[in-house]
Amino acid sequence: MTLARIWTVVSTNWLRESLNSQVNGKVSRKLRVLDTSFLFDPDVDTYKECYKQGHIPQSLHFNMYRCVNRTPERPVNLPDINCFTDYAQELGIWPDTHVITYDRFGPAPAYRTWWLFRTFGHKNISILDGGLRKWLEDGHEVTTEETAVERSNFEAKLDKNLLRSYEDVLENLKSRREQLVDARNPAGDSCTSSENYGGVIPGAKHIVFEQLFTENGTIKSDRELKELFDSAGVDLGQPITASCLRGLTACGVAAAAHILGKEHVPVYAGSWWEYSRRAPDDLKALAKKAS
Repeated sequence: MTLARIWTVVSTNWLRESLNSQVNGKVSRKLRVLDTSFLFDPDVDTYKECYKQGHIPQSLHFNMYRCVNRTPERPVNLPDINCFTDYAQELGIWPDTHVITYDRFGPAPAYRTWWLFRTFGHKNISILDGGLRKWLEDGHEVTTEETAVERSNFEAKLDKNLLRSYEDVLENLKSRREQLVDARNPAGDSCTSSENYGGVIPGAKHIVFEQLFTENGTIKSDRELKELFDSAGVDLGQPITASCLRGLTACGVAAAAHILGKEHVPVYAGSWWEYSRRAPDDLKALAKKAS
């Protein structure tokens, strides 16, 4: 089953039908499902604890931290491009492969993976709306069977239109050419001080990541998403850069804008974690607590 247009998100029923349409039940190079589930615990092997316990049929586990050189300023750094190329080849992702990402705990890793592949030139990618939770709620099965795939000829090509650096953000503070949208909650305790990871980049507008989703974890309707952008004072007709704490939830803002027709929304990869450690105090602002 193919799409005339690669949607940002696809439904569980669409994925089930697509998997059922595989010839003789064989894994096709045309479709690759990635379980991006991740636990923020260095002592836990997410692959063993999550993927091997049950996953969507024909899916492979994707570790978004593989190929990442973590630094104090950028703990969620962009992967090394050569390593990412090799990893994608290992996962059997070809230039014409439609990649589907999903998560089981929350949507952030799936949205980050969506952005990663697009940033490395693979635009043929969608997010499973609602993730594994919605998949199970809709009565679809999981499996513990491993998925074997043929190594591909994937070649990562960095799309700089989808990436912003610390230097880019500093320049934008002068030019104000791009609207900076912060996916963190400005009313949260983490944003009440300029110390550590609190505070905001001056001029940032806020679209809170969690507010992009319904109670069951699916993305909100186009109308509701548009209302979020409008209420935040974000003009979808003008350039936008998304930011957050470490570069994860910002990808949700980029995806929401993509759903609304904005093809290129770059993410400040270092986000506040890097900015707060490099920027001078006069280029930091305190977030306003909600009354």
